[in-house]
Amino acid sequence: MATPIDWSIVRTSRGTAVRTGAALVAAVAALAGCGSTGTNGVAKKGAGSIVATAEDAVLNASSVHIQGQFTSGSQQVALDLRLEKDKGASGTVTIGTEVIELLRVGPDVYVKGDQAFYRSVLSRLGDTSPAPSAAGSPSTSAGSPTSSSSDNSIAVTAMQINYLHIGPADAQYQTFASLTDPRQLLAQIMQGIGSLGKDGQKDIRGTKSIVLSGSKDTRVYVAIDGQPYLERVLPPGGGTLDFMDYGTPVTLNPPPPGQVVDIAKIAK
Repeated sequence: MATPIDWSIVRTSRGTAVRTGAALVAAVAALAGCGSTGTNGVAKKGAGSIVATAEDAVLNASSVHIQGQFTSGSQQVALDLRLEKDKGASGTVTIGTEVIELLRVGPDVYVKGDQAFYRSVLSRLGDTSPAPSAAGSPSTSAGSPTSSSSDNSIAVTAMQINYLHIGPADAQYQTFASLTDPRQLLAQIMQGIGSLGKDGQKDIRGTKSIVLSGSKDTRVYVAIDGQPYLERVLPPGGGTLDFMDYGTPVTLNPPPPGQVVDIAKIAK
C-alpha cells in the first residue's frame, strides 16, 4: 500500500522554496544595481578620486574631441573642438551669438568668424581701426573721408575672408588660447562642479561609465573599462559636454599667409 502524501509538508516546502527563490532574485537585483566594478578599478574609488583620475586621463591623452554646450561666467558657450596635447586645437566655438572658427598651431591662434564676431572685435579695438587689406577688398586708411560706419563695414567684409592671427603678446590672446588648451578648458568646464556622489552606471556611446551626481543636476560620467576617461559632463551652469575620440590624430596646419590678418596691425 502506497504511503499517503502529506500535502502540508509539500505546501510548506514549496512555500519555502518560493520565498528562497524570491530572496535570491532580490539579492541578484541588488548586486546588479551596484553595477560592474569594471576593469580599470576606478569604480572602487571615492567620487572625488574618480573625478581627479578622470581629469588626469584627459590631460594625459594624446588628443580629445569635446563637443557640447556650457556656461562660462555669464556667457553661453558651444564647443566642437579637437585638441591635441602640446600641439594645438581645431574646431568651432560659439560664444553668445558669435560663431568662431578657431585654430591654434603651437603658440599661434587663428580665428575666423561671422559678421557679429568681427564687429565685436572692431568694437573692442576702437571704431577708427583701419580695414585690413585683402584680395578683392578695398583698403581704407585712417585719413579717408569715408565715415567710421563705412570703415567698419569694409573692415568686416575684408576680415571675413581672412583668418585673424592673435599672438601671445596680444590682449585678446588668453581669451581664445584658453579654449584650445586642454588643462584650461577642462578647468572652465569643471569649475563649481561641487560635491558628487556615486549614482549607478550608464553606457555612454557604448562605453560603460560610472555616474557621479551632484546638486543642480550636475553629472559626471567616467569610463570604468579601459582608460578612466571622462565620457560626459553636465556642468553646474547647465548644458552637456561629451568627451570622445581619444587618441585620434588632429590635423593642425596654419592657414596660408595670404589669408591671414594680424590683429596687432589693426589694433594700432
